[in-house]
This record gives sequence, C-alpha cells and structure tokens, in this order.
Amino acid sequence: MIRQTTTDDIENIYMHLNLNYVEKYCETHKEEEKKNHERWYNFLINSPNYVMFTVEDLSETFLGIVKFELEEDLEGAEISLYLAEGIRGRGYSTTIVNASIEELKFKHPALKYVVAYILEENERSIICFEKSGFKFMGQIDYRGIEHLLYMKTLD
Repeated sequence: MIRQTTTDDIENIYMHLNLNYVEKYCETHKEEEKKNHERWYNFLINSPNYVMFTVEDLSETFLGIVKFELEEDLEGAEISLYLAEGIRGRGYSTTIVNASIEELKFKHPALKYVVAYILEENERSIICFEKSGFKFMGQIDYRGIEHLLYMKTLD
C-alpha cells in the first residue's frame, strides 16, 4: 500500500532508514541527529515542493518511503526511493515506483516527466528504474557527484 506520508511516520522513517547510519557515524550526537531528522521530515511533509508517500504492507508494517521533489513549474519531479532493509532485493521496487508515480500524477496531473539520479554502482536501482519505464539519458554531475540520469515521460 502507498499513502501520503504524515508526521506520524517520522519515527518509522528514522528507525528503519536512518538509525543504522546514525549509530555507525554519529554515536556521540545521536539525540541531535534525531532532532535534525525530525525537523527535516517535518519540513518535507509540509512543503509544497515535495510529495512523499509511505509504503506499507497490508498489516501496516512500514516498508519505506518514496519522495518526489517537484520542479517550480510542476512539469517535472525527481524521485527518490528508500526501502527498509527487510524489503530490499525482493522485487517490489518496480511496483512501488510505478504505483507512487500514479499517485503523484493523480495529485499533479500536469506533470510531464520524472527523473532519477542513480549512482553507477547501484545496479539494483538501475534495473528497477529501467523496468519502471525510465530511459537512460546520460551521465551528469548531480550535487557534486557523477550520477546516471534516468527519465520517464508521463502520459
């Protein structure tokens, strides 16, 4: 199931997607990092420039989130997919990407395309986005790091 992310999801996002990183790299600043996480996701959830969906199974177990950053003209969006460790590699990502794009199109029918910036070594993401109908557009410097640019044109 895919639904709009709410502030009630922030704890699950932290526990399933960020906690391992914080415990590994920010041991002495755990509380500060958690507060930063809460502020950041509150901002994303309430910003008109982002749309976020929470992914759950039928028993409402948290599986991940899909974040879209909308362009100012609302013709395009950038997608980011974050899955909980337990769901990775099970073949669900293509379905999640496609379903989240359908939800996004419902909310923003004027959208013409969605882009994904993928690191070259992230083979699973490349396969997922290609199966979801994204086309490779070339390499691009994205936020100071070389990425592969994929784009899906919407009907």
